[in-house]
Amino acid sequence: MAEKFPYLARQINGPIAMSFGKGIDYVYENDAEFIDFLSRFSIDTLEDKWLDALGMLLGLPRPWVEIPMIQEALLFDNIPNIVPNPVSHAISTDHNVIIVSTVITPSMGGKFDDTNRNISVEPISDPVYREYLKCACMVKKRHSINGIADVVELFCGSKQYAITFISDKDWMNDILVELPIRLLDYHNTLQYAFDKMFTTAPKVLVRINPSFDDKYITPDVSRIVYNIVGNDDFSITNLSKLDKLFINVSLGQINKSYINEVKEALNKEYATYDDIVISVTILSIEVYLLFDNIPSIVPAPDSNSFSTDRNVIIGSQVITPNMGGKFDERSIE
Repeated sequence: MAEKFPYLARQINGPIAMSFGKGIDYVYENDAEFIDFLSRFSIDTLEDKWLDALGMLLGLPRPWVEIPMIQEALLFDNIPNIVPNPVSHAISTDHNVIIVSTVITPSMGGKFDDTNRNISVEPISDPVYREYLKCACMVKKRHSINGIADVVELFCGSKQYAITFISDKDWMNDILVELPIRLLDYHNTLQYAFDKMFTTAPKVLVRINPSFDDKYITPDVSRIVYNIVGNDDFSITNLSKLDKLFINVSLGQINKSYINEVKEALNKEYATYDDIVISVTILSIEVYLLFDNIPSIVPAPDSNSFSTDRNVIIGSQVITPNMGGKFDERSIE
């Protein structure tokens, strides 16, 4: 044993001291793996039950999610505005392979959405849970609205939300997070997450607002367009498809020279919104039904007026069934 404890003083190198040293050494040798684990204990390296244990210590149990989140869903590269990541969005393999200098492992790849999902057995993944714990701790430390926004974006993968304050008979100076109806699947998960984060006042209420686009998106788009063209001769149409919002701005003829400027301004404003698609078009007046009170436009009877079911003469003008304007469908192709 002397070689194991070469630096013991001569006065304490007898059998009792040696036995005591061997006992301590035995404990460390048997727990070497656990001690090594503790030496590298970090939220960035913890997985599975150990990450759950850390979350429980923080009072933040792992939330569940109702659908595969956009950060980890199986995607294809023809989805607009999304560049799939092989680690989180691609198809996985049953063994390690190298594809274009990238090592693909069985743990990589996206998740299929389960139409018969059971929210009680769909906990969020380790990477998302780690970020949630970090965001939650930052919110508790700084009491920041930006921290709340980070949590919303983490779970929803979207910047389409609004954070305001609410005061009524049930809520007093609490925080309201409003989401559009296309993010309905994330409502319960977010509410659960905030309930665990905010156990004292203020509370955070997550609410789905069916009029979200008309309240927040359309006014912002309208303001940007108006500041460029300086008049109201334009229309805005919103269309939701799955989890994306398609915005079409139709400029009137008097504003057609501003089309590129409007496109540039809107694309710049929503450059970081992966789930918003914007198009800007010119409303062609030559074929639409018009009335003579529209500024700067003189309706033509053969293309902008009402038609008839037979030939008639109005004034000296012959009106035929194939004349007349079309109603604007205000739809996005």
